[in-house]
Amino acid sequence: MEYSLLENGIDSLKKAKTNIEEFSKYYNETSYHFLKDAVIFLNHGIEILLKYILSKKNESLIFTDIELYMEAKERLKNEMKSEKKPFDFNNKRSVFDVKLGNGNKKKQLYTINLNEAIKRIKLLIDIDISEDVEKAISLINDYRNHITHHSIILDQQSVNELVKKIDFLFSYILDFFNEHITEINVVMEVDAQRFLFTSQEMSQLKRDLLAYEHERIMSRISIDADEM
Repeated sequence: MEYSLLENGIDSLKKAKTNIEEFSKYYNETSYHFLKDAVIFLNHGIEILLKYILSKKNESLIFTDIELYMEAKERLKNEMKSEKKPFDFNNKRSVFDVKLGNGNKKKQLYTINLNEAIKRIKLLIDIDISEDVEKAISLINDYRNHITHHSIILDQQSVNELVKKIDFLFSYILDFFNEHITEINVVMEVDAQRFLFTSQEMSQLKRDLLAYEHERIMSRISIDADEM
C-alpha cells in the first residue's frame, strides 16, 4: 500500500464531507457519531494538506527538528549509495526508514502539528490565512483533541455553533486548497465517488482483462498470418 500526503489529505476531506452530509440527514440525538467523525477527518485533512503544501516547497519544513531531518537525509543518501543497486521505481525508502542515534540513544523523526503547520504556512512561505479561518481551525482542533484524548460534552447551542463552524471551514478550506494545490482540482477530487470492488469482483475483472488481452494477441497473429 502506498498513500501520499496528497492522497491521505484528500481522503480525509472526502470522509469529512460524507459525515457532514450524513449528520444533516438525521435527528441529532441519533447522529452525533457523524459529527464526531466530521471533526476528526476535517481536522486531519487540513493538517495533512497544509503539510503537503509545505513539503512541496521543501520537505524539511514539515519536521519538528530540521537538524535531525538533515541527519536522516544524509544517512539515507549514503545507505542508498553503498547498496549499489540498480535504479528501481519500486524503491520508496524515505527518511523515516533510517535508523537514527546510537545504541540505546535512539532518535525519532516527528512531523509538526497543525498549529505549527499554520505558522509555517504564514511565515515561511507567505500564504495568508485569515483570522476567522485560523480561529475556526483552532476550534475544530480543540474539539478533535477532546474527542481523541478524553471525551466531549456539548449542549445543543454549542452543537449548533460547531456545525456552523464546520460548514464555514469546510467550504473555505476547499477553495483554499484548490488555489494552493495546483496539480489537481481539490474540489472535484473530494466530490468524486469511490469505486470499490469485492475480492471476487476484482478476480473476475482480472480474468476478463487477461481474456481480452489474449483475444487481441490472437487477432494480431491472425492478421499477420493473412499478410504473409
